Formats: sequence, structure tokens, C-alpha cells
Amino acid sequence: MIQKLILYTFLIILPSEFIFAQNAYPYTEYSDYRYIRYDKNKIIFPGDSSDFQNLFSKLDTLILKGEKKINIVHFGGSHIQAGIYSGVCRKKMQNFYPGLKGGRGIIFPYGMSKTYTPKNYRIKWTGEWKTCRNVEHKNCNLGMLGIEATTKDSTASITITLNPNYQKYETDIIKIFHDTSEDTYKIRLSADSSSYKITEFPDDGYTLIKTENFLNPVKLQIVKTDTSQHRFTLYGIDFENSYSGIVYTDAGISGASLPSFLKCNLLEKQISVVNPDLVIISIGTNDTYVKTFYPERYKRHYIEFLNRIKKAVPDAAILLTVPNDCYFHRRNPLPFTEDAEKVILELAKKYNCGVWDFYQVMGGYNSSYLWHKDKLMQNDLIHFTKKGYIIKGNLFFNALLKAYDNYIEKNLKS
Repeated sequence: MIQKLILYTFLIILPSEFIFAQNAYPYTEYSDYRYIRYDKNKIIFPGDSSDFQNLFSKLDTLILKGEKKINIVHFGGSHIQAGIYSGVCRKKMQNFYPGLKGGRGIIFPYGMSKTYTPKNYRIKWTGEWKTCRNVEHKNCNLGMLGIEATTKDSTASITITLNPNYQKYETDIIKIFHDTSEDTYKIRLSADSSSYKITEFPDDGYTLIKTENFLNPVKLQIVKTDTSQHRFTLYGIDFENSYSGIVYTDAGISGASLPSFLKCNLLEKQISVVNPDLVIISIGTNDTYVKTFYPERYKRHYIEFLNRIKKAVPDAAILLTVPNDCYFHRRNPLPFTEDAEKVILELAKKYNCGVWDFYQVMGGYNSSYLWHKDKLMQNDLIHFTKKGYIIKGNLFFNALLKAYDNYIEKNLKS
């Protein structure tokens, strides 16, 4: 208790670049955007919040003792695949206190599917690859990222460079999620990489590489070791290090809805390996972007997704986010976001989830018009501009920190 009291006292007197345990959350840089409802920018708990108390207790231990890691997985559509607003939250969470850079998290070479890759890493590859995404009408195995890439080229390779201009990571643990059937190629670091130890976990669906030195870039080489092998299927590459800290994976596919992620048959297997402490679900824009919305169908899909997550990682805290206001084909404000909001709040109470109601935070119905007018939303009035996503990311981070702040205050009083 004395250690925690010292910690909380230290956090409160941190200099401005580390402030987060404060009652006031100034938004001076956003003061021109009066339609943003800063009073709504908080995590609400319609039901029990004990899972988040456990999460914040782990954060205490991480900061106080420098032990273990906190893993975060953030599901969503194009807003998450772009990696801007989730990237802002990742960067701030890993820097609000010293020693929290636990690793980049799981990435994927989205360019193989001719779709966009987050700017915080670059991918190059050799060989011919065919891809499958959860938004396509294809029959394929999919994991928690909702995308896979397959090659029959036994000499193919993938080179990943984490952008140091975004954030400098020290990577010495690489976990490759892939098909581990007997007829699949093996994967190794390229010959010019540092010394490393490789361990295969076929039952869990991944290969683990631990290196003696920190690597960036990382070049992975496909290797044929048996005549029975004729293909390789990749589901994702996890970049971590041997330090404690926070790891934040954004699992977003452009156009994805709840039924899209329900198609991911390897979801439970992979997320149980990652074993996140916090699961964030930002799915709903594509579900509500229809001429006729059926709340009960959306609710049914959401329940199935939550049940699968709960079964795979029963101890994880779950945070649901309400979709943003948007326009339908740029003509009229989409009228169904409030229906989705009601479903999310109802399920949050039933499943003891937290809720970040960004729909209300951004201003509610037709607020996308105001965001677009201030060049914070793109012309489609669905997606945000880079500046808009940065604002959204900062708001989300501040809401999370408010929740942690409340936890700290509660513990100081007890």
C-alpha cells in the first residue's frame, strides 16, 4: 500500500509531458471545435467495472515494478486499418510513463492485397502471394486480423521495417502466425540476420524467433525442408521485445462488419495465444451503412462476437466504442448510429464492458457535417482526415486516462 501511495503521489506531480492523473483535461488545442462534447469524453460502465479494475491494477504493477506486459487488441474496419487514430493511442500509451514500449504488436503486409498499410511500418516481399480478407466472398482460413496471404514459392521472403520516425522500437522477439500443417514451408530469419533461436508451436499456430540483438528491418525467409511441403500461409507477424511494457495490436480490415469477423475461424485460437488484457471493439460503421438497419440482427451478431472473445480470453477487459456520425452516400446523415448505440450500451451492461461513446463525443447526429466543414472529415463524410483521426486518437487516449485517473483516486481514498 505504501508503494502504491508513493507511486500515485509521483504520478500526480509528474511534469506536463507525463501528466495524466489530473482532474482537469485541457483541450486548448481543440478549442475552435465547439461541437465536440468534451464532457462526454469518458469511459462509461453501464454494468460492473471489475474487469477494468483488474486491468488498471496490472498497469500499476507494470509502472511500479516493471513486470510483465499489457497486451491490447483493437478490432475494427477502415478506421483501424489506417492505423492513425489507433496509432496515436498506441504511441501515447507507450510514452505517458517511461519504460512502456513493449513492442509494436501484430502487423500484416496489407500491400499484398492491394490495400493500404499503416504508415508506421513498411513491407517489401518477393515471390507471388495470393490473399484473402474477411470482407471477400472466398473460402479461406482467417485469424484475428481477418486477412491471410499464401504463396507456393519456396524462395519467397518478407522484409518489414518499423518506421523509426513514428516510434523507435527495439525488437528481439518475433512471433509469426501461420498455417502449421505438415505440407507447409518453414519460416526463418534471412542468412544475414543476427543469431537467433527458433521454436515452433504447431498446435498453437505460430513460430517464435528470439534474437540476440535488436532487429530493424526484419527479413523473413520461406524455406522448404521436406518434399511434402508446397505452400505457406501467413496470418500476421508480432513484433515484441523482452522488456515489460504495453503492446497494442490494431486488427482492422477496410469494409469489415461484425459478420466479417465472425467468418474468422482461427480467431479464438490466435487471440488466446496473444492473451490480451484489453480488447477494444470498434465495429459498427459498416453494419449501419445500409438502407434498412435491423438492430436485432446487429445485436445477435455482436453477442456472438462477444461470446467468442469471452470464451477465448475470459479475463480480458472489453471496451466497446460507438461508431461515428456519418452521411449515407454523401446525401443525408445516417440515421442508424443511435440504434447501434442503444445495442452497444445494452450489451455493455450485460457483458460488463466499458463504452467510449464517440458518437456523442463528436457531437451526435449530423456532427459529421461540422467535422467536414473544418476539414476534419473527408469528402465521403465517413472517414476522417489525418488531422481528424489525430484528434479522435487524442480524445480516445484521454478518455482511457480519465478512467485510470478515477481508479487512482478511488484507491487513494480507500
